[in-house]
Amino acid sequence: MGIREIETDGLVIRETETGEADQILTLLTADYGKVVVSAKGVRSIRSKHYAAAQLFTYSTFQLRKTHKYFYITDTSYIENFMGIRYDIEKLSLASYFCDIANELSLEDEGDPELLQLTLNALYAIANRNDIPLSRIKAAYEFRVICHGGFRPELERCGLCGEALTENSYMDVMNGRVLCKNCQSKYVQSPTYMLDESTAKIHIRLTPAVLRALQYISEASPKRFLSFQLEEADNQLLGIAAERYMLNHLERNFDSLDYYKSLFELN
Repeated sequence: MGIREIETDGLVIRETETGEADQILTLLTADYGKVVVSAKGVRSIRSKHYAAAQLFTYSTFQLRKTHKYFYITDTSYIENFMGIRYDIEKLSLASYFCDIANELSLEDEGDPELLQLTLNALYAIANRNDIPLSRIKAAYEFRVICHGGFRPELERCGLCGEALTENSYMDVMNGRVLCKNCQSKYVQSPTYMLDESTAKIHIRLTPAVLRALQYISEASPKRFLSFQLEEADNQLLGIAAERYMLNHLERNFDSLDYYKSLFELN
């Protein structure tokens, strides 16, 4: 395989220490998707790439690949989201978002929307004190799982097809939303009661939460956090978004467990 050289703007979403001062970095890029980089000596503060190659930092990377990994030939720092780094709750939430992005991204498959969503979410964590972290978390979880191909039908009932106008229910495992009447009939049906093959998770959605889910799934990546909810609806949105994303990714995240543990200590 010949030498390959690229230049790309990338967000550092993972770092793994190797050797005394080396790291393996995972970058999220618009043009190339996930890029794994061997960063020699980058943990040393004397490295000219030190500032540009930190976790959560968005930089321009000039890379060269000869065998398994790309290697850094030059960097130019763009943004480091400094507001994240001195608050343990913000830091843990940002780590969780980067783990999600790492799970959803693919190597050699450009994904500008996932990068934009992640950058905007990190910016909001770092700078937008007017948006509760719980709302940023829920919006990011739901938007990226919709972007990943798991958007449920949010306008019409998944069984009868009628427009959803009042309290409805998210049928998490089946990836749909049911109207109140259909959900009531469904949970009493033999199909539901006799099926023990999967967990049955139905989450009641208020009209405000349903509208928020519709907005999150459809808004531009730069605007997906621009909505308001009352506190009770914020909590319900958080439950629905997290359950839906985790079930459709079919995995949990240690970073999410750590983020939640912070609240148990308070």
